Amino acid sequence: MNMPFPFAILLVAFGLALVMFGLYLFYAWLPLFFGLFGFEVGFLLGNRLLGYGGSAPIGLGIILGIILAAATYALEPYRRIVIGYLGGSLIALALLGLDRSMVGFMVAVVAVCGGVAGAMLAVKFFDYFVIASTAFGGAALSVLGAQSMVFPAWAWGRSVELLLTAALAALGVGFQMRHLHSWIPTPLVTETEPVRQEAEPKGRRG
Repeated sequence: MNMPFPFAILLVAFGLALVMFGLYLFYAWLPLFFGLFGFEVGFLLGNRLLGYGGSAPIGLGIILGIILAAATYALEPYRRIVIGYLGGSLIALALLGLDRSMVGFMVAVVAVCGGVAGAMLAVKFFDYFVIASTAFGGAALSVLGAQSMVFPAWAWGRSVELLLTAALAALGVGFQMRHLHSWIPTPLVTETEPVRQEAEPKGRRG
């Protein structure tokens, strides 16, 4: 895959940001999180549908990233479902990137199915789903950029890509899990059970 060297560096940087700080970005910088997530989904989808290399996948990723970043607060009430869908699509597209025999309409179908499955999982296991999807998706993006930047003339085998992606994703999951409780903000209002105060019985005072 051939892409401009500066863009390959940005691709690696964006990927590593998601790998190591995906959950933190969600809670602290939601517009940036949506922007990176949208860019990655658009870029991977563009590579699958429009061909690897060239400016079309880059443009699609930038457009989708800007749209999601701008629509952050409009999507706020539905963010779990939206992030679940995007995360599921991201994982599906990243896996497809390791097996490039599937093209065209089936790519879109697999991405939609992955999105639906992700939305269902995110409702119940949201924080863990964010960690897994950002770690794996970001790892795939970083490996993609590194492949173009470091070895542009040597096509890595699928097994090498899978090994590097899995290793980087595992590193990201471990790092994010260690910071899970410190990155999740403490609720502003803590709901507590009402304290029942028994009325003092009226009796004789000794």
